[in-house]
Amino acid sequence: MTLAKAFQKAAVKNNQEVKSDSVVPSPQIETNPDTVPRLYRAQVQGRCSLQYAKDNNDLEDWTTEWVNPQTETGQPRYQHDDLPTGLDGTIYRFKFEFPWRVFTNCGQDSILRPVIGKDGVPFIPGSSLKGIFRRLLYSQGVSEQERHQIELYCGSQEKNALLRFHGAYPVGDWAGTEKVQPDQSEFRYRMVDVVHPQQPRQVEGKGSAKAIALISFYKPTMLFELSSTQPIALEQWRQIKGLFERALRQGLGGKTSTGYGLWAMPKNRYAFHLYLHGVGVSSLLRNNTPEFRPNLFKAVLRGHASRLLAGVCNDTGTVNRKVDELFGSTKAPGKVELYWELKDLKQATQGREKTPICRIDGVLHLDAPAPDLEFIKGLAAFAYTMGGFGKSWRRVWHKGPDAWHPGFLPTYQSRAIGCHWQGDVWDTPAGDIKDYKSLQSFLQTLHDQCKRYLNIRDARAVAWREAWHPQRLVVYAKETTKSAAVGLFHSEIFKTTPAIGGKKLGDRRPTSVSSVWHRMLPVSKQKYLEIVTVFFGPYTNPDPWLRDDQDDKQLMPFIEQLESLGFEKQWGTRPL
Repeated sequence: MTLAKAFQKAAVKNNQEVKSDSVVPSPQIETNPDTVPRLYRAQVQGRCSLQYAKDNNDLEDWTTEWVNPQTETGQPRYQHDDLPTGLDGTIYRFKFEFPWRVFTNCGQDSILRPVIGKDGVPFIPGSSLKGIFRRLLYSQGVSEQERHQIELYCGSQEKNALLRFHGAYPVGDWAGTEKVQPDQSEFRYRMVDVVHPQQPRQVEGKGSAKAIALISFYKPTMLFELSSTQPIALEQWRQIKGLFERALRQGLGGKTSTGYGLWAMPKNRYAFHLYLHGVGVSSLLRNNTPEFRPNLFKAVLRGHASRLLAGVCNDTGTVNRKVDELFGSTKAPGKVELYWELKDLKQATQGREKTPICRIDGVLHLDAPAPDLEFIKGLAAFAYTMGGFGKSWRRVWHKGPDAWHPGFLPTYQSRAIGCHWQGDVWDTPAGDIKDYKSLQSFLQTLHDQCKRYLNIRDARAVAWREAWHPQRLVVYAKETTKSAAVGLFHSEIFKTTPAIGGKKLGDRRPTSVSSVWHRMLPVSKQKYLEIVTVFFGPYTNPDPWLRDDQDDKQLMPFIEQLESLGFEKQWGTRPL
């Protein structure tokens, strides 16, 4: 029946006279765009924009619609059954629990997210698992007999694969459901992850802060399923599981170089280790949930690699290519591998604004190919020596709970500021810094090493705000038992100078990145080497050292204040 005849028939039933040769008008269908689920809307601004994480109602509604939460628990309405492991008929199953996040990308939509299966339950396709298994062929420590088995299991152009890879899926609450408040029925979902691209703003001095959303499994238990085209004995299945376990030690999914997708610390895989204890301002998810994020270590190392190499090579293409080679890009993974082995984590709130803070103990394991290894060791030492890791690393830790580090400004009462790191770093040159001379030697040696690394004779800097060149910055230091300089950052003049406090006159909170680093480097049980690093350009307009007009430049007043407190120049150039 044609559509026109259908309407004719409907009209007759309603006692309406319709001539057989008449033209029936198209029906007027009224639709309300707000009733269309966000998964099926155009991924554009005004319909359903998911990419940006900050204050994004579309993202919150899209997540809730996807989870379709149970009323009582808030957990996803649809979940895979937690099926028995081992050989179950023709299916062999095994589980792995991941200590942090697992990230996979389906390659669709404007948000990075896993493949979504039946009833909205995410999963990892079998083709991805087969690729993980096959990469054992290119791994060290795999015997020829094992390579032959892997090729048999995965197949080739000449032979069909013996194994079928059915995929992997999270068992139980795949959304990372949490109550916003213990006594409320409002829920939030930790699977909504966030990425903060910071290099253009912090290193190059351009652009603004961004928070880009992505979806990642939070501490999932993943159930893997395999089967075979031929009968396989139980003992052989156990051998296959052992091989798969070895393959997964390299990580599941993407962003593995920053700790995503690692289920266990691969023994003897990393070249050197930093045993660290830190306290500082906690990272936040987009819903203000505090979370210690191991990828902060890679972010700091990548940023410092850009600063150091941009201080010896004025070709931005060369600098960016080398940094991408080391730490990865959208085109290829990086050479540097990192694993954070968490030993202890405590979180609390502090101050009238209840800023989340955290105390962390753990081991940072790092590795890189032999030609890059010495540079990475120096890079890690530089990060530890000159600032630290994580949010607010440019500032010393101001004040913490009594049971933690007391901080370097005991009278401070406002929101938490800064961080403080100490530990055993003997695997890097940072372990040898005990006084002025060793700091001078370390900084000059690292600068020379950067030139050799890029095969450059004369250092020429990129015009970035924090390129590490001796004509663009000065490093001051002082041996002390308590901070002499921390009060300068709270001076009414200096804290409203963008290059120092990150604020302009009238700003309630910092609106720009400070051009001054402040570090209390532990050099003995009771002594610190207080280090203040000052970047002074030359800057293009606006000059961050100008406070409110062209005659109010605070660079030299700040330098003179440091010198009056007993700080001495250790590296770089004193501005005139």
